[in-house]
Amino acid sequence: MIHPSLRRSIRGLRLGRSTLTAAVLALVLGLLGHPWAALGVWIGLALFAGNLLLLCEAARSLVTARSRRAGRSMAVGASLGRLLLLGVLLALVGVYLGREALLGACGGLLITQVNLTLWATRSTEAV
Repeated sequence: MIHPSLRRSIRGLRLGRSTLTAAVLALVLGLLGHPWAALGVWIGLALFAGNLLLLCEAARSLVTARSRRAGRSMAVGASLGRLLLLGVLLALVGVYLGREALLGACGGLLITQVNLTLWATRSTEAV
């Protein structure tokens, strides 16, 4: 059974729609004969989920920051660290799994990020 707070987080961050979109894209790529790109899409989804978890943890740390200066330095460090980690992981995918998997991972990240942003802007416009 999924914990209610985890269920709210998944719903709030639209991981369900992102997973469904990635599954459809991976299925289409697999049927078209590009299994490494399909694997890359799943890797991109996993990187997106990991990035969201790190972002949530950074936000939680910012809320509990003692001073404004400490909060600012934590925000800068967390942002740079997440981007660096994402870049290194994508480079490792490209080196070990090849260009097709790297392009699939970048596509998976793009699809999930656009899915998150698109639905978020539509929900705020309605309010």
